[in-house]
Amino acid sequence: MLFTRSKIRITLAIALLVPLFFYWVINSESHVNEAVNQQITHGVDYFMKQASTKKFNIKGELERTLSTTELNHFPQDKHSTLADPRINLMSDKRLSLTVRSQYGIAFDEEDRLDLDEQVVVTHNPLSDDVSVLNTSTLTLHESQGIAKTESPVEITQQKNITTATGMIINYKTNTSDLLSDVKGTFYVK
Repeated sequence: MLFTRSKIRITLAIALLVPLFFYWVINSESHVNEAVNQQITHGVDYFMKQASTKKFNIKGELERTLSTTELNHFPQDKHSTLADPRINLMSDKRLSLTVRSQYGIAFDEEDRLDLDEQVVVTHNPLSDDVSVLNTSTLTLHESQGIAKTESPVEITQQKNITTATGMIINYKTNTSDLLSDVKGTFYVK
């Protein structure tokens, strides 16, 4: 059996291409596995519908409740998204502040909750002296007792209306700082 030049070339080409083909097949499978693993870690690892949490102080008194219609946790991003979050903060065993929005992000390793879209904060919701803050975004730092925004805000208390751009609220001391463009309309009895 004589090998011609063309048969030798074909045999050498096959001998060189077979290892490259096997390397390509093996390597492409590992890329597929990496892509699948990356999708899993960037996806939701758990979710909850109609979730609710309660936080108590060291005396066993209710300090805060948080409820949401849907919670999705993203482990790679280290946060949870909240649909329609509702927060109630207690002070001296009574409801002192309610916060609600359409959307929120709770961060795993930070004391931070970002609220977005139609944020409404109600101070003293059960009293005759109710004040309501409306804004588009708000960041809560619960351990510090601070809520802040750089967005426009509107505060109403009875017929009085105050508007501003940006605000920092210390809900532990019941003080707030309006940052800029402050305008107010007050009615005297």
